[in-house]
Amino acid sequence: MIATLPRLHAVTDDRVVGAGRVVERAAAMAAAAGPALAVHVRTRTLEGAALLDLASRVKDAVAPHGAWLVVNGRADVARAAGAQAIVSGRAGLGVRDVRRVAPGIPVARSVHDAAGARAAAAEEADFLVAGAVFETPSHPGAPAGGPDLVRAVAATGRQVVAIGGMTAANARAIIEAGAWGVAAIRALWDAPDPAEAARLFLAALPATRVVALVVNGESRAVSEGTTLAGLLAQLGLDARAVVVEHNRRIVRRDALGDVALAAGDAVELIHFVGGG
Repeated sequence: MIATLPRLHAVTDDRVVGAGRVVERAAAMAAAAGPALAVHVRTRTLEGAALLDLASRVKDAVAPHGAWLVVNGRADVARAAGAQAIVSGRAGLGVRDVRRVAPGIPVARSVHDAAGARAAAAEEADFLVAGAVFETPSHPGAPAGGPDLVRAVAATGRQVVAIGGMTAANARAIIEAGAWGVAAIRALWDAPDPAEAARLFLAALPATRVVALVVNGESRAVSEGTTLAGLLAQLGLDARAVVVEHNRRIVRRDALGDVALAAGDAVELIHFVGGG
């Protein structure tokens, strides 16, 4: 279980990216939702440098609020942009292959039925994005799985983010069916006020308690229960490439998962480069 996995996921698509203002709207949602938000950069219209540029600008906009950047379908871009998670679709790389490209970053699988969920769990995916839960213009004519789909996917024991026709009005029922969180496209990106739309979703979702700390001299908010290992994952850092100082004490690499962060903690991350 990823204790810091956000409850609300704002997912882009080709239409949202084409309309522009992605970074501006992502920043507004992050300011409202903080660590409870993950912004997914998902599009087939951008490749290479252009996709990395968008992902990097989104990361810069949401990171000060503790929100996550998630990249869909491109492990190389996720690693380069410092994403907190990667989502691979059923036609994409397997979980183990994604981890070879982007070690240390949580990997999710997009699933659409119980069999797909079991296969993703067997691959040791960190969490699952399940849909379509309700009918959605994004996939016209596709059958909607409803709460039963969420229950079946949650039965794998993996955290589930439900997608497809999600709104603030139906989010609570899907959480009650076993979802950890919900993902939306139109309900967030098309809203006249994306920050207010995010607040409406959060009102229907379980609260995520937040603690404030200082990382390399800068204020940062993380979810309660976040460990030093979890902080490194959020920052897209490989524990093998940094020395971690917690409240003026160096923490061994094998102990990073045992140290839970508390309000007022000071963390220093020192990068090093091997040579020979």
